[in-house]
Amino acid sequence: MKVLAPGPQPVEHLDACVVGEPSNPEALGDEIKIGRRGSMNGELAVYGRQGHSAYPAKADNPVPKLVRFLDRLANATIDKGTEKFEASNLQVTIVSVPNTAANVIPAEARATFNIRYNDLWNRPGIEDWVRLQCEAAAGGCGARYGLSFSGTGDVFLTKPGPLVETMSAAVEGVTGRRPALTTGGGTSDARFIKDHCPVIEFGLVNKTIHSIDERVPLADLERLTAIYERFLAAFFRR
Repeated sequence: MKVLAPGPQPVEHLDACVVGEPSNPEALGDEIKIGRRGSMNGELAVYGRQGHSAYPAKADNPVPKLVRFLDRLANATIDKGTEKFEASNLQVTIVSVPNTAANVIPAEARATFNIRYNDLWNRPGIEDWVRLQCEAAAGGCGARYGLSFSGTGDVFLTKPGPLVETMSAAVEGVTGRRPALTTGGGTSDARFIKDHCPVIEFGLVNKTIHSIDERVPLADLERLTAIYERFLAAFFRR
């Protein structure tokens, strides 16, 4: 059955949602995810003029200028975190120069970076922050550049209430552990649901996530089933 459709209104009315994203770092019962940071990618191109490395005055090398941009972006303090979220951070993930000749100054240099941002920001705000950093870097080295953005999800936070409390009690009832309420890690499918209803994430241990021989103990599958059953019974009793 199709529950969510494109656009602001879901096909079905949703009161609450639990996403089975692997949410526990070490043992079942460690954490319930009550929010996620936003994620945005930036693509930066710095433009120069191609030429021979023996005649640098006849060319304009974009590589040192790109380094200036990346140094500023990577070392700037975006914020110091909030009550529920860790500090926003920017990580440079790709640096490329379309050049295979060691004695040729290239015409352009490119880089890609990813920002994980907390609830001090929204997508337009974090884009503006990046633009300001790039304008300052360009002014310091006389660079011509291009900048574009793409995103995979905005920040969200589910406040304490019946959904969070019922899941916390179910987890503790099965595992004996009172789960921490956290917001770290990457994005998840909860980003598609957050605008329709309160959403939390609770699932298996993610210690081997996306690695070779990714695995979970069978006992954890059985205990997770027991947690979900306990949660459903208690939630619908409310």
